[in-house]
Amino acid sequence: MISREVMRKFSPRVLMVIFSDVEVAHFGSYALHLAGIRTGNRLAYQLWQEVEANPECRGKTTLMILPEFGRDPDGSTTNGFFNHRANDESTWNTWMMVLGAVVRQAQVIERPVRHIDLCPTLAGLLGCPPLGTQGSQIPEFRV
Repeated sequence: MISREVMRKFSPRVLMVIFSDVEVAHFGSYALHLAGIRTGNRLAYQLWQEVEANPECRGKTTLMILPEFGRDPDGSTTNGFFNHRANDESTWNTWMMVLGAVVRQAQVIERPVRHIDLCPTLAGLLGCPPLGTQGSQIPEFRV
């Protein structure tokens, strides 16, 4: 609802939305985890429908959808995965869906994309000068 209002009021060129419903898996309920995935799918579809229905956004707006982050390998041993602290490669992976103007072609990027590449990519999409941060722009997008 808030994302739709932002689109209607500001017609942003980049809209980044974070979904956290899938994080309910930490509480041990597979059914709630699947429900969170279904909710994320439905909301992604509804947001894209909103982009396409708004003449100020259609063909101009990039929609980036990501899950909640936080599984950095900080070396802490407290509470393991429950508190997003697991120093294991399986917890470093995430997904991201990008729709809209910057996507060169429909594709699934199978190679690893580092979290630190999101900042320079978003900065480029927003027209900001290089920030001097680690990471590099994701080449599959028109930045």
